[in-house]
Amino acid sequence: MKYRLIVYGLLVVALALAWSVERGAYRVDDTTEILIVANPINQLNPVVRNPYQTEYEQMLYPCVRINSPAGTGSGVVLNHKAHKEHKENTKNTYILTAAHVVENESEVDIEFYPQVSTSCLRASVVITDTSKDLALLCVLSDLCGESIYSASLAPESYQAFLFTPIYTVGCSLGLLPRPSNGIITAINSDSWEVSSPILPGNSGGPVFDGRTYEVIGIAVWVKTYQGQLVTTMAGIVPINQIYEFLNHR
Repeated sequence: MKYRLIVYGLLVVALALAWSVERGAYRVDDTTEILIVANPINQLNPVVRNPYQTEYEQMLYPCVRINSPAGTGSGVVLNHKAHKEHKENTKNTYILTAAHVVENESEVDIEFYPQVSTSCLRASVVITDTSKDLALLCVLSDLCGESIYSASLAPESYQAFLFTPIYTVGCSLGLLPRPSNGIITAINSDSWEVSSPILPGNSGGPVFDGRTYEVIGIAVWVKTYQGQLVTTMAGIVPINQIYEFLNHR
């Protein structure tokens, strides 16, 4: 009788496992869901859903790659709002970057991530401020109907503190946008310093508050020591300077 009860118990457990596999998913805990996928040799292959999709969409997607005779840099889409002009519905896409990325050019090439239907678009340089090292671009094409991601600026009253966690996003070495993390390490009147690595190609890219995912600065420079770049001692144009630039224009 004892052995019969054990056998019945094993059968119940086997049936419960088979039922969960047929459903296609089971939960490991309250936050992570694992999908069960059968491979050709009838083994189970767990595929974990990406838990960082929000970070992807709010920080990576608004970042663009900028190509000009001056080189390759980065930028961030600030807004994508519709307005009426000449009785036609148009959409202006504005991009904030560093002035030294565009230098004296009147137009530059822009690549979005993820890409829109046209892989490379032209943008006009609306205005530059070399003292702040900021530039504002406007995409020349009408992107009506395209899924363009834009980043949110932190409030003008944003207060920076040492050790504030941050993310920098940019097209390091001319590659696709990628993030790096760090903290605010110094707060100056006209610039802040961060520890997140900023490499060539990151210039003009956004710097996000690590908790709110709002833009708090634009990456513009790195320190050098004996002719070597110190990528973890980098400078950004802070949010108050960005507002001064935008409001003045």
